[in-house]
Amino acid sequence: MAITQQRLNSINYTELKSLRNFVLSLETNNVTGIFGVNGSGKSSLIYSIVSIYKPSQNDPNRFNFKFSQFFTHTSHTKYLGSSFEITHSYRQDLTVFNNVKRTYSKSDRWRPRYENRPERDVYFVGINSCVPDIELEKSQNIIRFTATTNLVDALSNEIRQNASVVMNKQYDEYNNIEAGNKKFIGVRNNGIQYSSLAMGAGEQRVFKILNTVFKATRYSLIIIDEIDLTLHTDALNRLITILVNRANDRNLQIIFTSHREELTNRTDINIRHIHQIGNNTFCFTETNPDCISRLTGQQIRTLEIFVEDDLSESIVQKVVEELNIRRHCSIKRFGSIDNGFALATGLFLKGEDLTNILVLLDGDRYKVSAEKMTQMEKYFAGTEPAAVANRNSALSCIRQYSIPTAETPEQFINRNLREINDNTEIVLAAAQINAVANKHEYVNQIIALLGYNDKTTGLNRVVDKLSTSPNWTDYTQEIRNWLNNRIVQLNL
Repeated sequence: MAITQQRLNSINYTELKSLRNFVLSLETNNVTGIFGVNGSGKSSLIYSIVSIYKPSQNDPNRFNFKFSQFFTHTSHTKYLGSSFEITHSYRQDLTVFNNVKRTYSKSDRWRPRYENRPERDVYFVGINSCVPDIELEKSQNIIRFTATTNLVDALSNEIRQNASVVMNKQYDEYNNIEAGNKKFIGVRNNGIQYSSLAMGAGEQRVFKILNTVFKATRYSLIIIDEIDLTLHTDALNRLITILVNRANDRNLQIIFTSHREELTNRTDINIRHIHQIGNNTFCFTETNPDCISRLTGQQIRTLEIFVEDDLSESIVQKVVEELNIRRHCSIKRFGSIDNGFALATGLFLKGEDLTNILVLLDGDRYKVSAEKMTQMEKYFAGTEPAAVANRNSALSCIRQYSIPTAETPEQFINRNLREINDNTEIVLAAAQINAVANKHEYVNQIIALLGYNDKTTGLNRVVDKLSTSPNWTDYTQEIRNWLNNRIVQLNL
């Protein structure tokens, strides 16, 4: 029976080496970047993912990865008690199976047995692909090339053209070069022909990555370890763009690890930061380096305020300026709302005093205390007094804006701008926006209509006007109450 349309939705890790009690979501985009400091568990994570599936029979280049290849049983480590659960979807003939759960674990051996794993083609580009061919070559005598084949099929031409874009150099030929029983990549650039033996590590790896991605079967899973190695940032971003386009065209899932924080500014890939605090693992989604570095660094200013996005950052800046305490405040973004609970938990587990830390939610989700407590139970489970106390302590630093239940923050802001009704440009621009496909456009379109090239400047102008609304004080009341309390207690 034919199996197609495979999709890995998420992985819930109970325990696998240092990975404990966290969920890795792979939803939204086809390409996911895994970020984290050395030792955070990135390698363990991708090694587990490549071992989930067994290959289909229709790919002659298929790989069959096994847990024992990556989690080798030694006298020090046996991986007993390892366990994680995947949620995946697929189509078998005419039947679609959504959000199917499957558990992987090790007691005496890894289970399920390899023949009982779900079917999908998986490709892995490891760190060893960074080693230049010249460093692997043992011969010290002249290497005589016996045959050169110019690869002119449609797929090879795509690889050549996209390699030209990534490396910013025009490849006129893409060749297969043979030397006895050995084969090498070959190219021609500016009339000069050379093989991978003369390539730099970055150039060679780009061809290997593109060759893997462009030749992968539809609905495949492709894992790339440390994608940024040997590439400068501009070339890396061009490569990611190409991978995104190919993944979307062929319904591929691509997962890569990286230390290059510049990539976290992209919106066309899933951003997942893995962070370890003690025996706990946290996965932050769509967040930026500032938030993560705070978990490993020190508090810089007296008051720390963490917000979801750039709009909230502009609002908080306005409030602290009105209270004349901007110099005492550090404002950082944490990304999606669920990161706020993970962040509060992480700071609590580090033993930090949360008195001068505020985690500010947008106010459109988890509005009541019971909903917030449910989210915090993901990190502090149990009904015993210690678990309850930990949840309450971590929750103590979480506040929110006050908006009506039926509105998103952006809708609320747009409506309040309209109601100011003073015929200023921002108010008139807000009045032109009646229906949007994405909630953020209620504000973003105002900025676009007024021609602000710099979004931060545009957001600040919008918030300046919003602060003249009769509802401004009520909207920001929770943060004002917290700040006023801190002003008194700290004599700011």
